[in-house]
Amino acid sequence: MGLARKLAVRGMIPSPMKVAEIRDNLYRLMTELAVVLDERFGEAGRDAVAEVFRRLGTEDAGLLRERLELGDSLQDALDAWLVVGGLMGAKIRVRWVNDSRVETEHPYCPQHAAFVKRGSVYCDTVCLPYVEALAKGISHRVRMDVVVPADMSHTCTKALYYGGDPNEQLGQP
Repeated sequence: MGLARKLAVRGMIPSPMKVAEIRDNLYRLMTELAVVLDERFGEAGRDAVAEVFRRLGTEDAGLLRERLELGDSLQDALDAWLVVGGLMGAKIRVRWVNDSRVETEHPYCPQHAAFVKRGSVYCDTVCLPYVEALAKGISHRVRMDVVVPADMSHTCTKALYYGGDPNEQLGQP
């Protein structure tokens, strides 16, 4: 029995290995959830997955606001994105367009890589509902645009900006 196996069997798994394993399992879970519900229920399945991730984004926004003492500014919404992206292993480039608009690009997104490996990109169903709800849960004044949509070859570029009716409900025009 190798050293790594002996340590793992005794529960002595190094933190980086634990994080990598948890991340990989989450990517697979998010991907398979979207794939199975899409295959079985089509648009209704994709809508259900989007609702799950929208709810999770809203819930996580509340947790991050509390734990990190986030306010309701555009910078606070961006910080929430950066924290979650970092936890999930994404590489994020930030570009401030002006004081009320910031764009984010992903040179590497492990969730996108998991989607591509499985043969379909479910960013519209999984990721975008989550990150939009996360941003709006931090600041109701913040809106999100997809500047460049993801496809099988490229990750997306998204923007956060101030605008719209602050009383607008998530997912409503």
